[in-house]
Amino acid sequence: MSQQSSRTPLRLLLPAAAAACLALSACGSSPGPSMEELESQVAPSTDAAAPVADPSALAELRFDPEKVTCDPRITTNARGAWETSAPRTEVSKSAPLKLRDNNGSGDVPVTATVSAPDGTTYKAEASVSADKWVELAFPGDFTDASLAPGPFTVVWTTDKGAYIACDGFKGA
Repeated sequence: MSQQSSRTPLRLLLPAAAAACLALSACGSSPGPSMEELESQVAPSTDAAAPVADPSALAELRFDPEKVTCDPRITTNARGAWETSAPRTEVSKSAPLKLRDNNGSGDVPVTATVSAPDGTTYKAEASVSADKWVELAFPGDFTDASLAPGPFTVVWTTDKGAYIACDGFKGA
């Protein structure tokens, strides 16, 4: 019986001591930053006037079909929760290139810039509406474009030049 009485106070004391420590650590401190202040410190600029992405940085992006990623990594500076879609098997006729804003924040004019394996670039414009997918067909929607064997890189930007995302596909 003496053994049980010594354990009971410890079981009650530990939660009470932890609660007291938490309460004391919060006392006297100034209120923390607001949610907006925290987001502005953590997230990149995402307003309509987001800074234009450095064209030389975008030109360096390359899609690796083995890793299904683009290098170097660049963080988007365009408002939204962007998703891309491109074929993950070799393409011999037409590649559907898709983009959407999962947040559906309105109509956003976008540009898709496709870099061919030989470095030639092709551009096409579209508009993302709400959370609907916009689809461009490569090479059909791109002036003077053609498919070739090798990796193609697709860089999506807003009409103002803010970087959205990078994706790609492999030509057969």
